[in-house]
This record gives sequence, structure tokens and C-alpha cells, in this order.
Amino acid sequence: MVTAAKADRVQRLRVLRRWALGLLLGALALFLVAAAQDFAGPWAWVGAFAEAAMVGALADWFAVVALFRHPLGLPIPHTAILPRNKARLARRLAEFIRTHFLETEAIVRLLRRADPATWLAQWLSDVGNSGLLARQMTVLLQKALALSDDHELRTALRAALGRQLQCIDGARWVGGILALLTEDHRHQALLDDGVQRLRRWLDGEDTQHLLADQIGTILKRAYPTLFAWMGAVMDPATLSENLARNLVRAAHQLLQEIADDPEHPRRLVFDRWMQDAILRLQTDAAFQARVQRWQNGLIAHPAVQAYVDGLLRDLRSWLETDLQRPDSRLQGQVQRLSQQLGLFLGEQQALRDALNGYLEDSARRLAPALRDGLAEHIKATIHAWPDKDMVRLLEEGVGTDLQYIRVNGTLVGGMIGIAIHALALAVPLLI
Repeated sequence: MVTAAKADRVQRLRVLRRWALGLLLGALALFLVAAAQDFAGPWAWVGAFAEAAMVGALADWFAVVALFRHPLGLPIPHTAILPRNKARLARRLAEFIRTHFLETEAIVRLLRRADPATWLAQWLSDVGNSGLLARQMTVLLQKALALSDDHELRTALRAALGRQLQCIDGARWVGGILALLTEDHRHQALLDDGVQRLRRWLDGEDTQHLLADQIGTILKRAYPTLFAWMGAVMDPATLSENLARNLVRAAHQLLQEIADDPEHPRRLVFDRWMQDAILRLQTDAAFQARVQRWQNGLIAHPAVQAYVDGLLRDLRSWLETDLQRPDSRLQGQVQRLSQQLGLFLGEQQALRDALNGYLEDSARRLAPALRDGLAEHIKATIHAWPDKDMVRLLEEGVGTDLQYIRVNGTLVGGMIGIAIHALALAVPLLI
């Protein structure tokens, strides 16, 4: 569309140039014919018209051409005005735009009239727009995945994890969590929950069979002679099962005592262990150094690196597979979230006002720097234009009106010539 409009302007400019030149040549032809008739009778009027028309046409041609270049290539003073004053034109245009279009409060008023928060809410709420946004984000993500390098990503992720681990004071952090857990004896509630879970686990038939098998294996390995002798008296499986049940019964009794007695020795030992751990984590420099060394060595551990590599590989594989599907889950989630955000923003007037206020404040802060930067960009761009390109662009933009000046100058000049000729005939009669 832009190319077609530009071609149309260029064509109109050529046509009008031909018209202006044709009128000049026509005036010359009339003048020559009138001169051949010795300007006798009506030819005097024709000659007066043609002579003044040529003068007007040539004067306007000179004026129009002098704006853009030297007429006939002659370095006549005060011609080629626009190329010669390109630097001043660039400076004045940049100052004009900066002063009248990029003034801070003008930009703020424009933002206020536009109400960008409401526009964004309406735009996101539209199904077509949210779908378009989701599709474009999908395309961008696919291109990013295609251009990314797995090795570089793994290296960057490891480095990021390492920096994060080094920034964390692990000992104090864990100590703070434990101190929070011990407030109001919360850790005793955790102990109670652990005791109940352990009791339920021991009650299971599968657990007791597992314990019986383990006891039988240990006895056979540690006391083969004794186990063989006892096996002659009692079935080994029955012996192991009885031992397992006795162990479970003893453990149940101990756990029940711990659960029923708030002052049970095991609870007190647990309290002392927690307090000692918190104290060491927060004050023991040697222990803190050990924790820090563990943190530093964690990211370099082969198992951790393998986990990170596998995680990244699985994530990349899932993304590539999902993004290639017509019903991409990620694309659908982005579309739904966009719509929900638009609907939520549309319902929250206070949020829209806050967003608009933030944009206006940002415009006030950024406008001066942007205004000066854009003005410098305009000035530098115009100054860098080759003279031929600038002349061509300006002629294409305003050249048609200037050619009308040439046409009008020819016709108006001719009419003035007739008027002067009539005045010249009338003056002797008046005298």
C-alpha cells in the first residue's frame, strides 16, 4: 500500500511538471506567432499575454527549483536552499518536535486521554487478541529453543545455582527455621505426628513380614551355628516372626509412653538436641564453615549436576513436544491467563487507576531524557541524509503543490500582461 501511494505521488509530480513545461512552451509559441504578426491588432494582446506568461512561468520555475537545487546547475547565490541549510533545518525541526510534541505534560495528557489500562483490559479480554498473543509467544519460545545451546544452558544454570547457594548463609538460615519450629513447642507437635506415623507403619503386616525376613537374614549371617541349632527345635520362619512381633510390641510400648508423657526422657533429649542444633547453627563458626563447605560442594557433586542436566533436558523435551502440538497446553494456558487478566483488570477500577498513574509517573520521569534523545536522533538522521535523497523525498512530498505554483504563475502572469497592455492603451486616452 505504501509503495503504491508513493508511486502515485511520483506519477502525479511528473504529470504536473509536464503541464507546467507545456504551458511555458505554449506561451513561447504564442509569443513567436504574435511577433511574426508584428503584434498588430489582436496579436498585440496575444503577445502581451504570452510575454507576461513566460516571465511568470520562468520566475516561478526559478523559485521552485531554487528550493531544491541550483537552476541549470549554476551556483547562483541563494539557490539550493534546502540542501544548503540542511543542518539548520534538521536542528529547527528537531527543536520544533521536541518543544511542541514531546513536552512532558503533553505526553502525560495524551496518556490520560488514551487510558492505556482500560485499553489493555479490553484488548486482553478479546478471545482473538489473547489467542494472537499466545501464538506469538509460542513462536518466540520455539525460536528461542531452536537457537539455544544445551551445553551453554546447563553451564549457565549451574553457575546461577552456585551463585545462589553461595549467597545463602545456610547455617543461619536452617537455624532460623528450627528456631521458628521450636516456638510454642511446635517441634513437640511434629514429634507427636512422627510417633503416630511410626506406630501406624509398625502395625502393618507388610512391615512385620519385612522385619521378620531381615531378622532371619541377620541371624543366619551373624550366628549360623546358633541359628542352625535353634532351627532344629523351631521353624526358622516362625522364630523370625516371633522376634519381629516382640520387637514391634516393645517399640509400640516405647512410642506410647513417649506419646502419653509430656516429660518423657526421650522428649527432653529431643528438646536438648534441637536447642543445641539451633545454637551451633547460629553461633558455632566451625560448624557454620562445615555447612558452607557442604553448600559449595553441593553444586559440584556429580549427582546434582546429573539431576540439573536431566531436569533441563526433560523440560526442553516437554516444551518442544508441547509447542508442536495443535492443542498446545502451554499456548492454551497463556491464552486463558491473558483473558483472565483482561477480565480482572476490567473489573478493578482501582487497579486500572493505579496502572495509569504508574505510566504517567514513568512518563514524567523518562520524558526529558527520551525527548532530548529523540530530538538528537531526528537531527542526526536528517543531517546524515544525502542531499539527493533529501531533495527527492521533499519533492515527492510537496512537489505537486509547487508545480501548481508554476502552472498558476504562467496563467496569472499572462492575465497580468493583458492588464498591463490594457493599462498602457488607456493611459494616453486619460491624459
